[in-house]
Amino acid sequence: MRTLLRTVALCFFALLSVLLFYFGREHQVFIDNNTIEVEGDRFRALRLVRVTVNDAKPMELMQRERDLVKVVGPSFRFKVEVMDQFGENVEKVIEKELRPGFAKNLMLSLPLIASDRDDYILPPPVYVPPPPSTREAAAKDEEGLVPQENEEVR
Repeated sequence: MRTLLRTVALCFFALLSVLLFYFGREHQVFIDNNTIEVEGDRFRALRLVRVTVNDAKPMELMQRERDLVKVVGPSFRFKVEVMDQFGENVEKVIEKELRPGFAKNLMLSLPLIASDRDDYILPPPVYVPPPPSTREAAAKDEEGLVPQENEEVR
């Protein structure tokens, strides 16, 4: 009987930890407004767009801009308002709900969303560190080993 109670308690805590992880997971969502080419079709960046994620403060993005939003939970809602060229009138409103599941990072393409495509979720951008030679030169410059323009070399 004791073994059965311990097994049930262990299963309960394992299930509880998975649920807490799923509902408390933070997702980094990149909102991208760059021109993109998909399957030979070119989708131009939107001139001005206002994006609201989970009823938070709206953010405005111009062409060739990208912003980051952090959301918590298994799903989030976003609203995209395509503005006219002066930013005064809303030309189109798109509202969607997204369930990223266990994904940590994802990127939403605004031109694809505005074109009513279903493949608007893109892989997140990849950070590429600078080459080692650049990092070493920067470290030497901070240590004062590289002479500055106005310094004499002795």
